[in-house]
Amino acid sequence: MTRQSTSKVYFVDIDGKRDDGVLSRLERLCLAAGLSDVVDPGDVVAVKLHFGELGNTRMLRPQFLKVIVRLIKEQGALPFLTDCNTLFYRNRYNAVLHLETAWFNGYDHAGMGAPVIVADGLRGLDYRRVRYRADLLEVKVGAAIYEADKLVTVTHFKGHDQSGFGGIIKNLGMGAIARSGKLALHSASKPTIDRARCHGCGACLEVCAWQAIRRDREGLFVEAESCAVCGNCVAVCSRKAIDFAWDMDIMDFQKRLVESCAAVLANKQGRAFYVSFLVDITAFCDCRSWSPLPLVGDIGILAGCDPVSVEQASLDFVEQKIKEVHGNKTLSDFTGVDGELMLTYAEQLGLGSRRYELVPV
Repeated sequence: MTRQSTSKVYFVDIDGKRDDGVLSRLERLCLAAGLSDVVDPGDVVAVKLHFGELGNTRMLRPQFLKVIVRLIKEQGALPFLTDCNTLFYRNRYNAVLHLETAWFNGYDHAGMGAPVIVADGLRGLDYRRVRYRADLLEVKVGAAIYEADKLVTVTHFKGHDQSGFGGIIKNLGMGAIARSGKLALHSASKPTIDRARCHGCGACLEVCAWQAIRRDREGLFVEAESCAVCGNCVAVCSRKAIDFAWDMDIMDFQKRLVESCAAVLANKQGRAFYVSFLVDITAFCDCRSWSPLPLVGDIGILAGCDPVSVEQASLDFVEQKIKEVHGNKTLSDFTGVDGELMLTYAEQLGLGSRRYELVPV
């Protein structure tokens, strides 16, 4: 897609005073935006979302996903709900905890009508290495997402204190890559081993292909000169003993996030669909274990086949609403970070167009 092209972005508002409910509007939106043109009978379809953290109630409501799952199944396809394990040690850093969190938050097979699969496996070691372009970041895409025939990305748009905003780029660039691969996005330094926590099991030794983990009389340690920051040691440590610094430069982080998103979509060109929910819009991501207050009221839902256009339209709607409610402030005034770079860079890489035609449904 060229820089000068214009993509259609479809929109429904979320005003509860109308006779038709938001779920019926969501259905009309997805059909108008072309979901049925993307999904074919027999397709295995990855529905990428964020299941929310324990203690956070701002993540997307399961009812929204039920509608999307039903529409996919009506096309004769086979949907599954998916996300990858987290780098940080909370309640989604391995598949067991992740599935329990998803279940607690309302996402399970029985309720949703589709199985829930953690895309990068039990500990974040089930992935496929992908580069969007030879000169860009190599990314560990969650195997289940990579191997799916089609991808439907369902995103809760909100602020983020590292990327400026969390939308489609963040949902895929961070959320669709394996736990072991997330370290390269967040940290500019080498991991270390906290010997007070480590009990010397050697699991990290077994997965380090560069033999950067050594053992001396006092225990295990990382030889920084040999470490490639692959993150496998972080993924397998059951004692939470692998330490790392969240020290990536903001602009570098944003660019890596876009490159990661591009790698996730490398084998999904023409085979992906995007839905962006402008509800419960807070200054923080859904990884928080508490529920921040929304910055503005609910706005609506956007959908389309161009991730950059849908992302740009989402940001435009939110920025306009923030100005109406908070005067001349912008989203970056609440997050401390301007996310505009990600959209510019995504367009430069050819992921889509920032220019769009808004089509109310």
